[in-house]
Amino acid sequence: MAVVSKLSQSDIIFEAFGNAKTERNENSSRFGRLTKLFFAKGKEDNTAAEMGNEELLDDDDATPICSVLGSSFETILIEKSRIVAHKINERTFHIFYQLLAAPYEFKESILQGFGSATRDSFRYIGDVDVDTIGGRTDAENFEQTKSALATFGIEGEELNALMEALCISLHLGNLTFAPSRRSPRAARVASEDEIKKLSSLTGLSRDEIESAVTTKLAKNKNGNVIVKLTQAQSRERCDGLAREIYHQIVVFLIDKMNKATSPAHFRGNADQVGQNKTDQEKVGCISLLDLFGFESFEKNGFDQFCINYSNEHLHNKYVRDKFISVKAEYEFEGIDIDFDYSAINNSGILNVMDGRMGLVPIMNEESVRPKGNSSAFVYKAKLLHKNSDHVVSEKQHNQYEFGVNHYAGLVTYDAADFIERNADPLPIELLAFITKSTNSIINAQFDALFVNKRKLLTKLAGKKHGAASTTIVSNFRKQLAGLLKHVGETKTWYIRCIQPNVEKKPAVTDHEVTLRQLRFAGILNAMTISKKIFPNQLSNDIVWDRFKCLSRKYIDKQLESKECICNLLSDLFKDSERYVKGEYTAPYVCGKTKIFFWSGALEKLESDRKDMLSLKAAKLRGYIETAIQRRRFLTIKRGMTLLQAVYRGLEARLERRDRIRAALLITCWTKLALVRLRRRKRRENEACTKIQNAWRGFGPREELRHKKKAANMVQRVFRKRQDRERFNSAFAECVDAARKQKQMKALLVLLSSDHSSKDNGGGQKKKKSLTSRLPNERFKKSSEWSNEELLKECQLMISYLGEQLYSQRNKTSGVQAELASTKHNLDSLQSRYDTVDADCKASKVAAKTLSERNATLEKDLKEQKHISSDLMETIKHLQQEAAVNERDRENERIEMQKLLASQKDELNVVLSNERNMHAAEVLRLEDSIQVVQQKYHREISDLQFSVEEIEASSNQDFQNVLLAFDEGKTQQDKLESEKENLATEKNNLQNKLDTSTKTCSMEVVALKIELDNLRNEIESKESTIISLQSEIASLRDTTITRSNRTFPTSPSRKSLCNLWDAFGKNSK
Repeated sequence: MAVVSKLSQSDIIFEAFGNAKTERNENSSRFGRLTKLFFAKGKEDNTAAEMGNEELLDDDDATPICSVLGSSFETILIEKSRIVAHKINERTFHIFYQLLAAPYEFKESILQGFGSATRDSFRYIGDVDVDTIGGRTDAENFEQTKSALATFGIEGEELNALMEALCISLHLGNLTFAPSRRSPRAARVASEDEIKKLSSLTGLSRDEIESAVTTKLAKNKNGNVIVKLTQAQSRERCDGLAREIYHQIVVFLIDKMNKATSPAHFRGNADQVGQNKTDQEKVGCISLLDLFGFESFEKNGFDQFCINYSNEHLHNKYVRDKFISVKAEYEFEGIDIDFDYSAINNSGILNVMDGRMGLVPIMNEESVRPKGNSSAFVYKAKLLHKNSDHVVSEKQHNQYEFGVNHYAGLVTYDAADFIERNADPLPIELLAFITKSTNSIINAQFDALFVNKRKLLTKLAGKKHGAASTTIVSNFRKQLAGLLKHVGETKTWYIRCIQPNVEKKPAVTDHEVTLRQLRFAGILNAMTISKKIFPNQLSNDIVWDRFKCLSRKYIDKQLESKECICNLLSDLFKDSERYVKGEYTAPYVCGKTKIFFWSGALEKLESDRKDMLSLKAAKLRGYIETAIQRRRFLTIKRGMTLLQAVYRGLEARLERRDRIRAALLITCWTKLALVRLRRRKRRENEACTKIQNAWRGFGPREELRHKKKAANMVQRVFRKRQDRERFNSAFAECVDAARKQKQMKALLVLLSSDHSSKDNGGGQKKKKSLTSRLPNERFKKSSEWSNEELLKECQLMISYLGEQLYSQRNKTSGVQAELASTKHNLDSLQSRYDTVDADCKASKVAAKTLSERNATLEKDLKEQKHISSDLMETIKHLQQEAAVNERDRENERIEMQKLLASQKDELNVVLSNERNMHAAEVLRLEDSIQVVQQKYHREISDLQFSVEEIEASSNQDFQNVLLAFDEGKTQQDKLESEKENLATEKNNLQNKLDTSTKTCSMEVVALKIELDNLRNEIESKESTIISLQSEIASLRDTTITRSNRTFPTSPSRKSLCNLWDAFGKNSK
């Protein structure tokens, strides 16, 4: 409904800016308007469209389901001349009078000093006694117009700019001119106050305004020169600028309204409706064309010529739609009908006005001719159309008058200003001047106008007839041609507005005035012709479908459709023949595809059909009502039966419930006694079971304890035996090793003694002394050994040493493998330590980030606390204001009650003093008391209502503030919880970091200790190996020395030396 409300508000704006008071109408529309309403189309029935008559539609016929999408507006030929001049008893446009009736403060805000302006202050307005239009004053209409402008977003600065533009057009009319001091023919501005006001309104300097309205640019051989204008030319220049400013104001308002009401489907461009098939199917358009009627006054000027010119075209369209098409349809259907078409045909006058040598082309030619004037235009028009019946030349006419015989009658035109009005009054330099204005509306509108005109002049430069296309009539012809094209694409309905009387009285009809308007509108001729044509028509299929139900006899459906329809209609109209020109004829005629009915025939068929359908509907209604009542009776019967069943079932259920309750009570008491008995027996059984368990478990537990003690003793004996065996074996090995060691020492001693005995001669004695010191008896007898026995002993010792060496090598390889694995474990621990160190560093960075985020959150928390404190202060302030307002309202109410009580007491005193002398006065005073009481109650109720509203608003504001405070508090809690979570996470990460650091440090220390132990063990084993190698080397040297001395040629000694060399290499 927003579009509909804006449409209603647009009418107020159009009335204010486009309507004016004339001699015949106080609210006459002085412009043409085309309004396009766009609808979203639903499903509809095409039957009514084919019937061609809305009266044939029944209530049950389908109608379109539409919703308003938007609208667009277009103005046609606004009467701009009314801005600068109007008749004595007429007014200019309503908006100027509404602006002068506006409040003083509003007018002063537009221009200083404008608040005290009246109608006499402006030449364009003049003194008019009428200040009420449509039952409302101009001040009331201004408020209504202002509200309508606000609906379309025109308010504030834009509204002030609009009113300033209107003031500019008014003050242009107040400019007066006087002869220049240098040249008497040239004009200068004589009204200094008015030009200063214009300078203040437009933002242009005084010299610029004076130069624009008193000079013009002219072309000569040397280029452009400045030419001084006369007073009359300057006056016409100001009037032309004022007219164009007002026209651009109207264009601005229409653009605003079109943007506000244009369909959203077309994105603000309503001209795209119908451009594609999809839009035609989904969107419909209803265009309303409100145009001037035919006008004929005592003095008819350029505006009346354009208005009557457009009416001629619309009348021709009306004739072609209503009569020419009907005649062509009758000829197609094969129906003979005789009527005079020439009585309503206006093709001749259109040819005179719009033909090749018509009045409009002659006017355009004179307008663009260098020295063209109105008298030459009238002379050429009368000369070229002297043989035409449509252009009238009388002897009483002056050089500017000529008559045109329109379809509505003869109109005499005064063409004194036709050429000046038709020519473009605003040259390009004047448009360039006005675009410098600081007024936003004038600047934007004239800037676009200046750009378009410059493009047009550039496009038409050098063309022979290019200037003729820029005249007012040429532009109006183009606009009218587009309008007629749009009308021709639609299904058109015509509405004629007739004024019943000149006095503007309700319920009064002046037949002479009404008849004259009907004659001028061509309606009388149209009514005469309409009597000779059929008013109603239907297609054959529709007639058969709608009226076959009325047939009273059988019709063979195998016949052709036309024959069936003729038989049907002849049966229906056999008693309804018409008497025309001395013979009886049927009230219908059958064409090829349609049936044409005379007046009353189709209404009779529709009435019969309606009566038949009503009768059948009554019977059907009786059947339906019978069925409904029977269904209602059966429903009530079923309901009663169901109610009885429910009641009986309820009684049975209650009785059954009581029985069940009694049975349950008995069962419960019985079960309770049984449960108590069972529980006592269960307790006795449990006590006996506990005693039995205790007695039965005592013996096995004692037996288990003795068995455990015996088993422990057996285990100790067995383990002691195993330990003794392991100790004996280890002790035997140690003893054997000690024995072997002693033997090796003894063998070494023996070998060394033998070697020394060979070196010095007294060795036998020394050998005996050494032999006596040997520990074993076997070695004591070694002096008696031979070399072979000594060699065998050495071999045995060497094999023993080899076995010991092999076992030491195995132990060394095991130690080396353990060392390698230890190194590998150490490397893995080092990499793990590096990883843990990197994780520690990352954890430190994360901890730093979390600390920064914690600082940010603490800062946000402080800000939220500050906001919360501000909100609390605002709440307290609002509460204080509410309390103050409540106290003020209470004081006002108490004062009002006291005042009313005092007034009531005074009235009671007056009534008691005057009751006996003035009974009528008493009654009147009682009535006044009642009125005052009602007023008091109304005021009290209004005050209470206002108090409730204020309390509701304050409570609502307080609730909003509390909600905002709760939201802030909730956000604060969230921030605190998030802060706590971050702190907890930080502590957890720090603990994990410390734990991992400690763990890694402990592992590294343990690995270092283990590595040191392994190194020490390896060094000890290496030292042991080195000592063994040195002992074996010394033993080898001793053996070799002895063998060289005793057995120099023995091969076994060489093999022994080789064996010792190989053993030394392997040991290394």
